[in-house]
Amino acid sequence: MKGFSILLILIFIFSPLFTFSQQQQRDISVGTVIIEPSPPPPPPPPPPGGGGPGPIVTKAVFRGKAYPLAFLTILKNGEVAATFFAKETGLFEKELSGIAGGTYNFSIWAEDKEGRKSVTLSFTVSVLSGMTTVISGIFISPTIELSPVQVERGDPVNIFGQVFPESQVDIFVSSQEIVKETQAGPGGEWELKLDTTPLEIAEHYAKARALYGEGEQSSFSQTLSFLILKPGALVCKGADLNFDGRVNIVDFSILLYFWGQKTPSNICADINFDGIVNIIDFSIMMYYWTG
Repeated sequence: MKGFSILLILIFIFSPLFTFSQQQQRDISVGTVIIEPSPPPPPPPPPPGGGGPGPIVTKAVFRGKAYPLAFLTILKNGEVAATFFAKETGLFEKELSGIAGGTYNFSIWAEDKEGRKSVTLSFTVSVLSGMTTVISGIFISPTIELSPVQVERGDPVNIFGQVFPESQVDIFVSSQEIVKETQAGPGGEWELKLDTTPLEIAEHYAKARALYGEGEQSSFSQTLSFLILKPGALVCKGADLNFDGRVNIVDFSILLYFWGQKTPSNICADINFDGIVNIIDFSIMMYYWTG
């Protein structure tokens, strides 16, 4: 009887160790950085034959909002750990399994359907061995593009990109502090036609941030610059590169001469003023072609 009592005491002491070894999950919200260990699930029934529990796997799961079918990249300590696509809804979830317990620097960014990149979101996470660590609340910043990047004062600048569908997008313009608001569509596309009349003749900067639901907020997008010139100062007149009133083979020859150059000496060859002479400039020229 004494031996049986000792056996019961040993089982009571070591049974918590068995329970703790089962797969557990904790959630980390990137937005608030709150770590809440969840209670361990009940131990699974032993497999037939009296064998022990299966192997315990350490996992990190990433959940959040991006753009429909966005291409996402996750870095672990500076190296690519995973690439994947978001769902058509813009939501994403990616599991990294088989990693060792420890503290990691994770980074994540997205590319939209036009190849524009978000800013990189980075965070440090302690992954506990034998547990599933869920990193949730990730809200990828909007992508942003400007066209044109040089305008005469009073002409519009189009500011556009992609974000999580139906998000509110706030656009910030400096050096003058101007904030504009627009709404993303069901595909995540957003656009604002900025009136440059109130802006000074100078270089300005634009960036965007997304808001969704009850207080969810992304980080800022990349910051892009554009130049406001005084009326009449813009030398270039569209795709007519030699100013003869026609768009023809002569203009095409000029375009080819500067093809692939960044900030070409003939700034008019960069028809859309995006900093490089490429297929976009050729497409614009074809649109205005007169022959």
